[in-house]
Amino acid sequence: MSRRRKIEKVIPRQYSQEKVLEIVMKFRAPLIIALITIMVSTIGYMVISKVNLLKAFYMTILTVTTIGYGEMWNMTPKDRLFNLLVMTVGVGAVMGYSLAVLINIVTSGEVKKILRFRKMVSDISTLKGHYIIFGFNDYVVHLVKELRYHKIPVVLVSPSQGLEEFAKEHEIKYYLTLNPTDENTLSLANIESAVGAVVATEDDYKNLAITLTVKNAVSKYKIYPFFIIALVNKEEFKEKLRLVGADYVETIPSIISKRVAVIAKKPPIFGEKSLLEEILFGEHTFIDIEELVVQPDSPVVGKTLKDLDLRRKFGITVIAVKKRNGEVVYTPGGDLIIDSLDLLVIVGPKKKLEEAVRALFKGKIVSRSAMLKRKLKERLT
Repeated sequence: MSRRRKIEKVIPRQYSQEKVLEIVMKFRAPLIIALITIMVSTIGYMVISKVNLLKAFYMTILTVTTIGYGEMWNMTPKDRLFNLLVMTVGVGAVMGYSLAVLINIVTSGEVKKILRFRKMVSDISTLKGHYIIFGFNDYVVHLVKELRYHKIPVVLVSPSQGLEEFAKEHEIKYYLTLNPTDENTLSLANIESAVGAVVATEDDYKNLAITLTVKNAVSKYKIYPFFIIALVNKEEFKEKLRLVGADYVETIPSIISKRVAVIAKKPPIFGEKSLLEEILFGEHTFIDIEELVVQPDSPVVGKTLKDLDLRRKFGITVIAVKKRNGEVVYTPGGDLIIDSLDLLVIVGPKKKLEEAVRALFKGKIVSRSAMLKRKLKERLT
């Protein structure tokens, strides 16, 4: 088995240590002026006032910093004229200039922005099992809320300068204001530990470029499993995104129309809201649908659904079975025999599904979610 290549992460120049050094170097000019002023003033006091080095230096610092404890010795008119010159240069050129540079750096927020970005990258590097979402718009907001409900972390990526404000407004913890078509951006978004990516910008051409970039990185670094989901605006882009590597592509109008069609076909005539819609799309439904693959050494192999008695024991129901030959049996009867590698589609309360897998199948069955967790664990170890 070939080993995956190590993914290198490079901090962009605008957030690099070199950029911090560049900001710090803005103090170079006022620092040089300050040192020259202090040196000339100290020598001047020593020559003009005939005082020793320590007293001259002390007087210089008091004057330049505007502390002003008073005269350190009895000054002559010539001494005071020189002292006025030191005050003018010290306060104006040194203190004033230095403060102006400092205020400029603080108000520009450059250092704070760099530190915040580097902290963000550090936090993202600890994530596992997250999705990288490209783009931010109204449907991305709802997508993030749904994933948050299911405790799936997300990293939002967009080059737009409005991303930070958008993220704060919608309580999105992880985000990167970077070019999504740059492979290094994917590295900083911790693609190596991600489940997949959702490409959902409002520009289908950008979606195409991003999908191609993500697929290239996934193939290059042998990241598997990894799922690329794309949301496009125009129908003609669906096939194009599939060709460049998207695993699932759908248009926004299609998703909306399909859901509305379900409601229109079976409107909530018995109440304000359709119970069927609540089960399928409800935010807080306790019902779950799971796909289970029966392992060859499972204790249920060779038994019928009647023998398992899933409904009475666990309150769950098998609504479909896919046999190894591809045949699908919908609403199977109790006489259906379970064979090795059958795929069972089961519906029931989430906790009951987990209980059935533990107690009845003795762990000798693999659910879609468990398979994903196992594959991710193998990838990350």
